[in-house]
Amino acid sequence: MKQYTKTIFSIILISLYLMMHSFCFAIEEDNKKDTPSKQSSGFFKIFKKKDKGNSNQKKDTNKKTKDKKIRVDEIKLPPIIQGKSKIPFNELSIMTIEDCVDYALSHNPNLYISNERIKAAKAGIGTARSNYAPRLTARVNYNHNNNNGTRITNSNDNSLGFNVGISETIWDFGRTTARINMAKYDTLSAQYDYDYDVLQVVYDVKINYYKVLSALANLDIYEQNVRINTLNYERTKAMFDEGLKSKIDVVNAEVNLTDSKIQLVEGRNNLETALIALQNSMFFQEDKPFIVQNTENFSFLKADYRKKIESITTVKPPCENFKKTQDGLIMLTSGIEHKDIIQNFEFKPLTLSKQEAVSQALELRPDLKSNEMLAKVQEESLRAIKKEYMPQIDGSLTWGYTKNESTYSSPLQLGASIGLGSINPYGIHYQIKEGESYLDIAYHNINVAKTDIFWEVQTNYVNMRQLERKIPLMNSKVKATLENFELADGRYSVGLNNYVELQDALANYNNSQLNFVEAVFNYNVARETLLKSMGVK
Repeated sequence: MKQYTKTIFSIILISLYLMMHSFCFAIEEDNKKDTPSKQSSGFFKIFKKKDKGNSNQKKDTNKKTKDKKIRVDEIKLPPIIQGKSKIPFNELSIMTIEDCVDYALSHNPNLYISNERIKAAKAGIGTARSNYAPRLTARVNYNHNNNNGTRITNSNDNSLGFNVGISETIWDFGRTTARINMAKYDTLSAQYDYDYDVLQVVYDVKINYYKVLSALANLDIYEQNVRINTLNYERTKAMFDEGLKSKIDVVNAEVNLTDSKIQLVEGRNNLETALIALQNSMFFQEDKPFIVQNTENFSFLKADYRKKIESITTVKPPCENFKKTQDGLIMLTSGIEHKDIIQNFEFKPLTLSKQEAVSQALELRPDLKSNEMLAKVQEESLRAIKKEYMPQIDGSLTWGYTKNESTYSSPLQLGASIGLGSINPYGIHYQIKEGESYLDIAYHNINVAKTDIFWEVQTNYVNMRQLERKIPLMNSKVKATLENFELADGRYSVGLNNYVELQDALANYNNSQLNFVEAVFNYNVARETLLKSMGVK
């Protein structure tokens, strides 16, 4: 008998395990068969309002919700963006702007935090789904009954028993389904928040990369200015020794040379600061530095990047092939390398209309998508609250065994029940009112986000186009100021103008180059700002 009891008990336990496993698998398969409805997103619908004033629309929506069969929506998460593998730094490496972005995406700890938020939200899906999972119970009991008395027979009764059971919710008329959908849309919202964090990381790295390129370009200009002022000082001193120039010209040349060296020191400091800012935005963890490379619209540098980053404490000596006048006087313009910053510069404007930019932003912006998912969470939350008035169907299977001194029993019970839990109609009524308010807030947040994106993209687009028109004009100005400086240099060397005119021409030439570099930098920043506002990584 004991062997028989053990066998039956083992069979029932195995059956219960198989039932639970197959049921959970069935839930998973049912989820895969469902597909979510796609949201229409058009440019002319961005100001479409969903508020309490439109009562007819809400009544139609509620009617459709009642007629529609409640189901668990399948939501496919977009892939999480991950950076490339760690770049080896065995020697001074060249890193493009894309390499720096990939490195930052692989090492930024804030992205790891955002990724863990996605995992936590995804675990909430399983928590909500577990309401449909079987619940197991097991109990062992022992009873001892000792009956002593004067007029009845004394007796002792001992019994030993155990029972196991399984119960589960068969259907709760959509409450659990709505909570599962809430968890899924909340997970999607967390994913889009992660994408927005990625967008910010990419933007920060690119801006700091352009700051390094700008600092390198300015350093070229400062070095060239030092060489020119060195030549000017040497030439003016030689002409003073010959009695051709006054002492004040020598003093002014020395002052200008000192000022140019001070500018060079500041330029080196700016480069080092820009490199530190770039590495900080990348969360750079290597011992050896790297060198940058030109981008498509920042390609006018002629600098030797390796030398500038390995050692930024020296200046190239003036060119030995000096340009001279017919009288044998050295020309200052011989200190200018005629392959200057604008010679090989190529400018490629962004071919995109304002309408296309706005449309792409409304389609791609992850923060807007996150708000849309939060609205869906509120929709499902309201649906779950309204289902609190519905009953719940449960099923149960129980088997037990009880043995006393004279008899034993082994009941097997299979049952199902339907009923209402403890409900509070008054409380549910106000929960529904609260849920409707939160849903309206979510809808209005979407409209506010669309409005902000609509104007933000247009503003960024106009700023970028303005700089596109400005760059060719500043390019022409650099060429004109260089020609003016060459003419002033020639006139000064033959005594047709004074030292002040020469220095003004040199200052205008240097300023036009610095302003041109700044305009190119501002354009690239404006372009990246536009792309970020469009949701383009």
